[in-house]
Amino acid sequence: MRMADVLQHVLLTMVIAGFLVCGSGAWYVKMPSHIKALWKSCLVIPCSFDYHQYPPKVPGRVVWYQYARSSYPLVYDAWNNRKVISKFSGKTSLVRHGPRDCSLQISRVDNSLHMEKIYAWVDPENVGRKTYKFYDTTVTIQVERTAEPPKISIYGEMKVGQSVTVQCSVVHTCPTIPPTLRLNIGSEWSKVATELLLDGTARTTLTASLRIQSVVQRVDCSVRHPGGLEATASDSFEAECSFQPLRVVPPSDRMFPEGKVSSVSCSVEYSCPKHVPTLTWNHEGMPATL
Repeated sequence: MRMADVLQHVLLTMVIAGFLVCGSGAWYVKMPSHIKALWKSCLVIPCSFDYHQYPPKVPGRVVWYQYARSSYPLVYDAWNNRKVISKFSGKTSLVRHGPRDCSLQISRVDNSLHMEKIYAWVDPENVGRKTYKFYDTTVTIQVERTAEPPKISIYGEMKVGQSVTVQCSVVHTCPTIPPTLRLNIGSEWSKVATELLLDGTARTTLTASLRIQSVVQRVDCSVRHPGGLEATASDSFEAECSFQPLRVVPPSDRMFPEGKVSSVSCSVEYSCPKHVPTLTWNHEGMPATL
């Protein structure tokens, strides 16, 4: 082969390689590579896509497949529900919060989905694998049969008779149907909130007020997931005793005649019956009754 032909072949190879790199960078799909799912609960797999070349003709068309060496077993396809494989049939749906959202919800997770690897394909009738290899971006489902206990946090001044804020939270993968949280405390107010986290999971938090009644206080929190799995966490803490300011009551006429007995009282309110405070006067030897 002549040197000119060799150079032409090298340049052609470089041009083709450069085109493939640009083509592969024209699209992307983002989802976690692994995600935990709770047995009998639901699972939402976060997924998003974007592109700056080769736009889809039907951007709302998203199909999910099982990762396989041959063929394309269907996990979700709104146009071909009857062709979805049995382990996913009737369990999958899209959860779309925007035009480029491809998130998938799976209801009633069971053991058959453990370690299943699946992936999303946007507009498969028009966007081919030469534009983007969708099967290279997959998520593996890990089914857990035991619920994680919730986390308890307490904020405020821990004194008997005072109120503090108690938070009980649990991380899960079903933001559309969050678990139920319960505290064993009587509360003046409470609220529940669910927030999405950066890794695609969600955190549900129950916040309530607690009026401390004793030196040793225990807080129990239980969680029940949509599928029925439960877990409980407990936390105990020691509170400090609280004392109100001293109250000194002089005689009604506020007079202290020399040589005559006058009665003065000193009192204090306190929150711990087992910790009786000691009261002393600054004048030693004063007759006093408690």
